[in-house]
Amino acid sequence: MQKVRIGMTKKEVISIMGDTYKVMEAKQTADGYQEVIGYVDLQNGIYRLRLSNGKVAEWDYILPPAHRHSENTSTSN
Repeated sequence: MQKVRIGMTKKEVISIMGDTYKVMEAKQTADGYQEVIGYVDLQNGIYRLRLSNGKVAEWDYILPPAHRHSENTSTSN
């Protein structure tokens, strides 16, 4: 992900990250074609990339379920 930049085309992302992505969302809007693709990492987290008209508009990282659970668990006495 260190090489992926805002404004890159989907083709450029695939050349860096590979073609193992999953399409998480796709829709046509008044602003054009919107697509969200995801890449699962070795810890089962997901790098989620939002593409607008075929270019990266933003990206984020979704923690794996085990990490989300442990962060939401608190112990109180």
